[in-house]
Amino acid sequence: MTSRGDESSFPEQSPAMIGGSHPGDALVAQSNGVPSAMTYAAPSAAPTQDVLRGGMDVNWFLHSLRRRWILALCLGLVTGSMAAILLYVFFPVSSSADALFQVSSQRPRLVFDVGTDEAKEFSILQRTQVALLKSWFVLNAAIRAPGVSSLSILAGEPDPVQWLTNELEVSFLQDSEILRISLSGEGADEDLKKLVDAVAAAYEKEVVYNEKQRRYITRDALSKSLESINKELEETMEQYYAMAVEMGASEAYSGKMDPQTELLLSEIGGSREMLRSLEQRRMELQTQFLLTQQSFKDPQMLEDQVDQAMLNDPNISMMNQELMAAQYELAQKQAIYKGNRSKDLARLQNKIAELSQRINQYRAQMKQQIRSQEKSRPKMAMQAYTKRFQLETQLLTQQIESLKKNIATKTEDLMKKAEKSAVLAIQKSQLEHLEKISKDMSVKLESIDVETNAPPRIRQIQPAVVSPGMNRMQRYAIAGLGGLGGFALTCFGIAYLEFCYRRLNGPEQVDEGLGIRVVGTLPALSARKLLDPNHPIVAQLTESIDAVRTLLMHDSTSKQRQVVMVTSAVAMEGRTTVASQLAASLARAGRRTLLIDGDLRRPALHALFDVPLEDGLCEVLRAEVDVADVIRPTHAEGLWLLTAGYCDIDAIHALATEQLQPVFEKLRAEYDFIVLDGAPVLGMSDALIFGQYCDGVILSVRRDFSAMPKINEAAELLRGVGIRMIGAVVNGVASKSDGRVTELRFIAPKSERQQLEAQPT
Repeated sequence: MTSRGDESSFPEQSPAMIGGSHPGDALVAQSNGVPSAMTYAAPSAAPTQDVLRGGMDVNWFLHSLRRRWILALCLGLVTGSMAAILLYVFFPVSSSADALFQVSSQRPRLVFDVGTDEAKEFSILQRTQVALLKSWFVLNAAIRAPGVSSLSILAGEPDPVQWLTNELEVSFLQDSEILRISLSGEGADEDLKKLVDAVAAAYEKEVVYNEKQRRYITRDALSKSLESINKELEETMEQYYAMAVEMGASEAYSGKMDPQTELLLSEIGGSREMLRSLEQRRMELQTQFLLTQQSFKDPQMLEDQVDQAMLNDPNISMMNQELMAAQYELAQKQAIYKGNRSKDLARLQNKIAELSQRINQYRAQMKQQIRSQEKSRPKMAMQAYTKRFQLETQLLTQQIESLKKNIATKTEDLMKKAEKSAVLAIQKSQLEHLEKISKDMSVKLESIDVETNAPPRIRQIQPAVVSPGMNRMQRYAIAGLGGLGGFALTCFGIAYLEFCYRRLNGPEQVDEGLGIRVVGTLPALSARKLLDPNHPIVAQLTESIDAVRTLLMHDSTSKQRQVVMVTSAVAMEGRTTVASQLAASLARAGRRTLLIDGDLRRPALHALFDVPLEDGLCEVLRAEVDVADVIRPTHAEGLWLLTAGYCDIDAIHALATEQLQPVFEKLRAEYDFIVLDGAPVLGMSDALIFGQYCDGVILSVRRDFSAMPKINEAAELLRGVGIRMIGAVVNGVASKSDGRVTELRFIAPKSERQQLEAQPT
């Protein structure tokens, strides 16, 4: 047999189960998980509105997730897997190429300590080398290297130099002497290696090699000055030896002179010493002038002037700010649309390319302008320096000429006294002076030559080495966390959607949340368990219904409770099960009980008791038969049934009249209890009309199915038309079986045992 659709959660009950015997009518208290009507029988407090409009707390979340755990698990696994796969794809494994340089904290030396090559503090040197490595001219030289600009890692970059400035990492490892050049990316490992090697080669050429070349310029200037001194020394020495031969060696080196001659010689020696100091000063000025003149001819000076001019130019500052803002916005957009094409990305890339092109054009124009200005006007700095050099040189020359005249005058006096011997002594003094100068310059030049062969202060100790898959663990972690996050968000979303329905979680929500007292709870049923009369759930169901019956019989002693209607807010909330089981329980208690199918539009009791549908309540409403003629006895002792009959529009119209009043008055006189299986309250008026003839209403609700707002709406409708609420029965409550209830079903009655004992063996 098949019950109607609204009772699908409580399958068909056999007549034997409804009329089965039950020991005792005592009120059953809840023990060891057996539900009891008395647990919720006390009048409840005023209803709270948290169950209707409150937010989702932990209890609501767990119950909502419990009802949809299969959907949440399946959909969460799918969403989490998709999120993990997408994150795994959008965060590919990247590689890193590292090249290492060693920058010595002290300049390597072999023998000499050259003061002009003293290094700055090492911390300043570190910052200087990092700045030089990421400077525009070094990175531009690396990009211009053969085969570098065509690398796939640079494809699509409007400004490779700017991109390399942003991506290249230059640092000293743990503040040591090791300088690391690192570049990470998702391109080919060979491209990363080539690009890092190109940067290292450009650094060696543009920084390390140029520094070495400046030392060679100093050495060349000093070498030229030494050649000039040696040439003068050679001429002076030839004159001295010629004069010595002419005078004779004994006369030349006798050293016997009068005091006046010795005084003149002493004064001439002092003047010669002063003359040597002035000439050395003039030589140093000449050397410094050569070095400065060489530095002014350096092409890098023009680049420095261009960089300084661009740094002070407000237009360039504005364009650089626009470029940095566009690059920052592009980085943000690329993080969002990574791996996807977007109009915003294309627009930003075009804007960055246009700004870079405008800056480069402006730089080229400024460079050309500065070059033209340098050609069209004299070099003021060089002219000023040359003028100062000329003034200092002229002053020194005048002093030297003055000393020479003084020496010449004293020499003439000495010549008058000592003639050729004095001249020879003067020549010897000059020769010694030149020899000393030549010796000092030779020592300096030799020191520079020796230290040139010293090990370089900055040297590459490792070419670019690729480290593939450097972020592999991070990739797995991101994918795993993303998958867990997707799973958790999906479960939360499904639980929240389920929470929005606000389905009933348990009896306490009806009693405490809505203010409707709970008169009983019924266990969760299934077709397989309910069709088995020996299953513990059947005994538990019977015990729970008997608890409701006991409460109803107790109320009938003080209040009118003869006619009771069992209804629900909507369909499929178990009202037919509650009504039929309650009527059977009253019959087992020895009360003449009539069960009426009041759901005229969708009757079900005729199928449950296996009787014909017609000749029922609808025929009585249409005045076709008398009510006494359509009441049928059932298999259960003390239980009679009034089916719904054949329902049509005339029966529904007759229901709104007062034809039921004499019918119920007659039935009240013949039966102790009348249980009416009513229609749902919401959506139709049948239950409200039947309720006018009843002494009270029991509202059937179903855990995990009934919506709290609909239960509250149905209760308000019933109260609004003056129908008394007895309470609510909660169906589908999970509970444990009590052995004291289930074991009793397997104990034979005492009368049967006595008959068995009386039979012969």
